[in-house]
Amino acid sequence: MIRVVLAVVVATALFGVSLPAAERVERDRNGELATAELSSLAREADSLADGNAALEAGRAPAGTTVVVDPPDPTLTDGGRLLVGNDRLVWAPRTGRNRTVESAVPIRVETPLVLSGRTPLRLSLVSTGGTTVVRVRRARVQKRSRAQTARVRGTPVDRLRLSV
Repeated sequence: MIRVVLAVVVATALFGVSLPAAERVERDRNGELATAELSSLAREADSLADGNAALEAGRAPAGTTVVVDPPDPTLTDGGRLLVGNDRLVWAPRTGRNRTVESAVPIRVETPLVLSGRTPLRLSLVSTGGTTVVRVRRARVQKRSRAQTARVRGTPVDRLRLSV
């Protein structure tokens, strides 16, 4: 009986010592995955601006649809991606925010808060002589097989890069 009690006490102590390290690893993992997602979004915006000419409002702009997938919390830490005017930010529940820069200005009608897999529509437009990439949630019809998200003509399931 004493051995069982001693084993439980030792196991509890080891768990208590290892939990902060596991939380830190989870926070770092999610930060890296989220930064990779935002970097992919910024690269697609830059690629769209490099390969196309911006059109004035009222004309059909060049565009692409991408799928952004924030990391799922697996132990303790979660967060969300924030897309705002010239802002691509990972905001974890605990810890510091991480920001990704884009070479081309990014514009949104209202700030987007992404906590789950979300298709986004990127459009290259010219406003007041400045070329910007407008980002908004993609409108995908339910049960439509023809509206698969594509990046450079290749179907994508998600833009997650392994770390």
